[in-house]
Amino acid sequence: MERQASTLVVRGPSSHSFALPVQQPFDWESLLAFLRLRATPGVETVTDSVYTRTITDGAAAQIFTVTYDSTVATLQIAYSGEASARSLIESRAKQIFKPDVDTVPIEAFLCRDPWLNDFVKRQAGLRVPGGWSALEIAMRAILGQQVSVPAATTLMGRLVRAAGMRLDESSWLFPTAEQIAQSNLAGLGVPGSRMETVKTLAAFFAEHGEHCLEHSDIKDRLLALKGIGKWTAGYILMRTAASHDHWPEGDLILRKALSNGKTPSGKTMIAHAALEQAFSRWSPYRSYATIHIWKGYAPRVMSGQP
Repeated sequence: MERQASTLVVRGPSSHSFALPVQQPFDWESLLAFLRLRATPGVETVTDSVYTRTITDGAAAQIFTVTYDSTVATLQIAYSGEASARSLIESRAKQIFKPDVDTVPIEAFLCRDPWLNDFVKRQAGLRVPGGWSALEIAMRAILGQQVSVPAATTLMGRLVRAAGMRLDESSWLFPTAEQIAQSNLAGLGVPGSRMETVKTLAAFFAEHGEHCLEHSDIKDRLLALKGIGKWTAGYILMRTAASHDHWPEGDLILRKALSNGKTPSGKTMIAHAALEQAFSRWSPYRSYATIHIWKGYAPRVMSGQP
């Protein structure tokens, strides 16, 4: 069931802007390709050059827009809220696009591995895509379990319509953890166990706050929640943690890549233990090893999997 239109004021065209310098190299196109197919319907719009989404400061709905100016190596940020919101906007932009990450030492480290070397050399400046909020990434990870990227995007749109706030005919605000935990999600079209995991994780965020994933023992806390396994916990932390060392353990694409492309219908698939052993070589940059393998082994991963 859709929520009724909001009584929040929707601020008009962006009235404030600023630029963020970006560490070079920077693969803007791959970053947008990843975000484009995962754009939450009604909340995010991603073209081949612009990222746009709805946000709120609690009193008003706003529009947040990001483009990249390669001539001066800066992200161009525009937003329609109060000027005082800049610090929040800046921190969230950095959270999504990682302009402060210096990939040069990361890539130099990963290039020491002969197997990974070719991938990394061909893909300078890749970033591990973040998100506006840890909650959104966590919900995406749960709803994306065992379904395609387009299917997960559809489910995210249903979640927004079941628990979020409608602004107009096509625009919505992503729901808060409290709204998700308290909403009727029967219309999502997911198994009951997965809907329960969505509710449980939302309640976890509602209790512990947006920064709950920063706790030192957060991986163990996530794994203790019913319906969250190592792949899901690793994927969430890969995209949200300050550390670059989280990865989606047991990921099928990674297993295929390290099996020289062989699949179960071929002959061999690398075992989980062997995959973990391989990834241990790439610590403390296993998040970046993942993103390089995803793009280098199967380019569709950055724009269509997982």
